[in-house]
Amino acid sequence: MKILSCNAGYLLGYQNVLGGYVPPPVSSVLGNAEVERQALERLVSVIERERPDVVSLLEVDLGSHRTATDGQFRTLLETLQERGLSYGGDVANKYGDGGIVSSLPFFGHLGNAVLSRSDRPTTRHYLSAGRKRLVLEVELAADVVLFMVHLSLGSRSRARQLRELADLVIDRARGRDVVVTGDFNTFDETGALGAFADRAALELRVPGETIPARPLDDLFVSSRSIDLFLCSPSISVERCDVLDVQLSDHRPIVLEAGR
Repeated sequence: MKILSCNAGYLLGYQNVLGGYVPPPVSSVLGNAEVERQALERLVSVIERERPDVVSLLEVDLGSHRTATDGQFRTLLETLQERGLSYGGDVANKYGDGGIVSSLPFFGHLGNAVLSRSDRPTTRHYLSAGRKRLVLEVELAADVVLFMVHLSLGSRSRARQLRELADLVIDRARGRDVVVTGDFNTFDETGALGAFADRAALELRVPGETIPARPLDDLFVSSRSIDLFLCSPSISVERCDVLDVQLSDHRPIVLEAGR
């Protein structure tokens, strides 16, 4: 079982300005076709090299004015197929179905996605707290289930999300082993995940720092390991790494495990 997880940053490269604390003002709003093409190529190359069973893909554009594609998820699937890699999957708005934010122009095209070589069934859940609320559930095997998350930047909303996520994992596991992955936005420290891990009976797996160091980090954050895995204790983790590829302001992470 091999899982690749990546916050792709809408394939806009995010060569951040002002020390990395502000997205580029023009391309983040209007897009940049060449930067997007290069980022898509880097992502495809990573998937082609790693050949994961499942890809957790956060922050993709489903077809707003900002992307030069007909939708980044669709373009990615087609490009992988051209390379001889057959993936299926699902993509959904990260803000919710029918809410105020998702109904706004541009925001209605922002989503998270899952790619699967075996095109496993996917279920969408939306947490009640925070704006970024989507949880994608993927059946990896008859006895293994994956949950993909992108949690809130706000510590209070994130704490509520983690409590609700723990209840969701407990309810949906149904005797199966569990892997949870994604961008947890735990700049305050990974220790904030301890209560969630205990409640959901999972073990925290930290691959390493997934975002680059910035000049004022010592004043604002205590951890740059915000893309993580949590696994059932019965899952034997053989590899948990950060890949040395800067796809956005995040680096991808990979988990290989046996049972």
